[in-house]
Amino acid sequence: MKLYHYSKSRSTRVLWLLEELGLEYDAEMLPFDARAFSIADHLEVESYGELPMLVDGAASMGESIAVVTYLLDRYGDGRLAPDRESDEYGPFLEWIQFGERSLMDPLSQLVQHTALLPEDERDRAAADKARRVFKHFARSIDEALEGHTYLVGDQFSAADIVVGYALFVADEFGVFPSGLENLPAYYDRLRERAAFKLATTS
Repeated sequence: MKLYHYSKSRSTRVLWLLEELGLEYDAEMLPFDARAFSIADHLEVESYGELPMLVDGAASMGESIAVVTYLLDRYGDGRLAPDRESDEYGPFLEWIQFGERSLMDPLSQLVQHTALLPEDERDRAAADKARRVFKHFARSIDEALEGHTYLVGDQFSAADIVVGYALFVADEFGVFPSGLENLPAYYDRLRERAAFKLATTS
């Protein structure tokens, strides 16, 4: 199994999960500007030209949520996900999607218009709107964590990896939402995990 990865990208989720599951893999670390050229030309696999890219035998895939789901289904052996027959499985799937769609969409806009784009291309109104939307969804996490250690059944799961990656990005770019009661302690718990430390510094 091989993971093509660049630092702080969505492949961080995959690297974190691989470490949590204790799976054997090779990782090829690519520079941040790897996105500027065709990944398909660089890799010996079919690709949409994006990272992450996981190659496992004849299978290759590049959508981070698909990769997370694949690894859980194929190698999880019941770890980091609730039983499919349990009442917690539906919320688990919802948090997985929430971490990408609800959190990363506004967060990506916020980071673009506060840090990544040249200053003359940044849109303050777009940044302010994205900040409000991101804070709204972050508040949903904060409320869900009231009285709980983790998002699903008080057990660490892949849902925490997907959501935790978004919080990591927010923290890295100085846009971590303020004024929330439970979210900072939750993020601190995630940051203490050895797999988080490895994935976010690679």
